[in-house]
Amino acid sequence: MAEVGRGTVLAGRYRVLEALPSDLDGVSVWKAIDQILDRPVRVRVLQSGDVGPALDAARRAALVTDARLVRVLDVGTHEGVGYVVSEQIVGASLAQLVEHGPLTADQARAVVGEAAAALEVARRRGVHHLALRPSVVHVSADGRVLISGLALDAALLGVPHGDAGATSRTDAVDLVRLLYTGLTGRWPAHRDGHALPTPGVGAAPVLDGAPVPPAELAPGVPNDLDTLCAVTLGSYEDGPHGPGDLVHELEPWGEIRVGRSADELADRTDGRGALTAAPSVPTEAEIEAATAPVRVPRQSVRTVFDEAPPGVVRPGTPPPAAPTRVSNLPRSASRVDRTSALPAAGAAATAAAGATSAAAAPTLPASLPPLEPADHAGGPPAAVSPEPYGTEPYGTEDDAWGNAAWGGDDGDPFPFDQDDEEDGRRRFDPTAVVLVVVGIVVLIGLVFAARALFTVPGGTDPAATQAEQPAAPAETEAPPAESAAPPPPAEPPAAGPPVVIGIRSLDASDADGEHEEAVTRAIDGDPGTYWFSQTYNRPDFAGLKDGVGLEVRLAAPAAVSAVTLAVNGSGGNVEVRATSGDAPTQGDVLASAPMGAQTALTFAAPVETDVLTVWFTELPTMPDGRFRIELTDLTLG
Repeated sequence: MAEVGRGTVLAGRYRVLEALPSDLDGVSVWKAIDQILDRPVRVRVLQSGDVGPALDAARRAALVTDARLVRVLDVGTHEGVGYVVSEQIVGASLAQLVEHGPLTADQARAVVGEAAAALEVARRRGVHHLALRPSVVHVSADGRVLISGLALDAALLGVPHGDAGATSRTDAVDLVRLLYTGLTGRWPAHRDGHALPTPGVGAAPVLDGAPVPPAELAPGVPNDLDTLCAVTLGSYEDGPHGPGDLVHELEPWGEIRVGRSADELADRTDGRGALTAAPSVPTEAEIEAATAPVRVPRQSVRTVFDEAPPGVVRPGTPPPAAPTRVSNLPRSASRVDRTSALPAAGAAATAAAGATSAAAAPTLPASLPPLEPADHAGGPPAAVSPEPYGTEPYGTEDDAWGNAAWGGDDGDPFPFDQDDEEDGRRRFDPTAVVLVVVGIVVLIGLVFAARALFTVPGGTDPAATQAEQPAAPAETEAPPAESAAPPPPAEPPAAGPPVVIGIRSLDASDADGEHEEAVTRAIDGDPGTYWFSQTYNRPDFAGLKDGVGLEVRLAAPAAVSAVTLAVNGSGGNVEVRATSGDAPTQGDVLASAPMGAQTALTFAAPVETDVLTVWFTELPTMPDGRFRIELTDLTLG
């Protein structure tokens, strides 16, 4: 096994320059330079322990991309020694920040909130940290949070992996421990006795087997943070069960304003986290700037994990104009369903084909609604060009829906006859002849019918004459108009208004919905009560979900033509779909509109249904500047 020291070049690329402190046994950390890309890097050399599983964990961590997670750049071995190369870590660790006193409640909330959001991104990739401690959370001078050791530190410490629920719970509890440390400057021990290295941070006092609540150690701790720490770290195994749950508990938070303190901590450390000089006294202007309530947009979980590359169509974006190829449908279904858009040249070609073809061909609009494609991952809609459709008239079935309109004969079930197209000949169209024959037959029939109605019957049959003569007095006694008039048809009974028998809340990220206990207030007819959603710091649900909604069930199928909402606040957007809550975004959109105090969503045509989904895609703004839904009344028309 090779010895790694100053000047060693790992894998012929990374030159080791200077040793850095490490809190894990058998692991040395070095400041190094990537000689190929000429950039500074951080190298962790694994000298003992389970090197193989640790390198595998580092490879899995490299698959997670988030600005708040330290990037793993390379993993490998050099002469029997494993190494992990990552980007350099800037800024002071949480252990250094609390060395001379706890953080403010707002700053602790922001630091841990950003860390929880980053680990939620990793959880969605199936990667967990499992070894969170104050030394792996760093805050840069510009207020960015960086987390190191994702998956790798747990492998080096031998932390066992459980199921998905257990691992998510472990990270959530450790994040609350970090919150406790930020509020008090103390690190609470694990209840199971599993110890993590926490140099420079004292242990939290314990009472009845649980850490003392942070409000008893530091003044000014808010009630929600104090309760969160007490419940999660207590003996009831309560609190958040994953990083995403903790994001809900902590949001919203403001900007991390470490600024001058982080610079001083970074400049005044001796490589082991100890300060080398006393900090200077801040001025009144610096204190005012550091305590100002600043709110800035933050990087959310969804924008990092689900952000699509440029050019990718998002849900709700019109699909490309070119239709998808459907070759396994019947001939008639394929001809109708594959219609996307006909160019203006098609109309001109039909006019040039002559009166016969124009009379026989069905009239097609210049643009038909595009077919919803099976895959939304295509590029943006392309401009429709008339050239692919050729100049053939749309007078026959084969010409209108054949191969020329679909760009080739490779696999198309309805290709053009290439010989006819090249010779300029078209097949005989019998439609016009059939129409002419039918027209002649109809005309002859009309002539015979008119003669039968308006010509007085003649003849020499005395029986017919005698039979008709006594009928005249009868017609005089009873007018034919009155006796022959049929009774007016009975009008169908008017249908009653739709009767709502059930309502439940829907959440795109949680099967339990949002505030299910208050959902019946939306249909109780009392304007003083309302159903409400959770509160977010952005109208797009802080990037954590696609939307929330309500499923409305009727007593029986009824014709519904409108939905009226009474909402507190203004703005946002809502849509009504003919679907159940099991698939709230898959039904047809019956109506959609921005919200106001009274929002009437009127359908284009009444819909016969027994279930509707009201889906909120954007939150309205409340008077306090937050974003949530307060629905006081919901009625169907």
